Amino acid sequence: MRLDADTLEAGYAALFPPIMRAAQIACLEHARLTRDDGWPSVAGCLAFAKLYGVPSAELAAFFGILSYQTDRQPITWVNALADEPGSHAARQLATRAQLTALGFQLAVADLHASEHRKAMH
Repeated sequence: MRLDADTLEAGYAALFPPIMRAAQIACLEHARLTRDDGWPSVAGCLAFAKLYGVPSAELAAFFGILSYQTDRQPITWVNALADEPGSHAARQLATRAQLTALGFQLAVADLHASEHRKAMH
């Protein structure tokens, strides 16, 4: 199957319920308007997850932020896109929903990179 915008759009609708899509879009738009880097923070993801009533770990995974907890340690949040320390453990302990959201983010990033390369030639 060829990865293109139509395929991603269909996958987005099929994989994620409307409330999760709304939370993801709102969280991203808020970050674009309020953060210097334009990218959601853990705090932003937690706030929008609460506001929309969706799982925070899944929403954060849309932005490459994974969480994990071992033993009696507090929850650790890592930027898996930046391959921060703990990213490997977070991927190993991630839920299916987190991995689906992260995978979707990676697919979108790959499509954007591919389109950018085509435009440069």
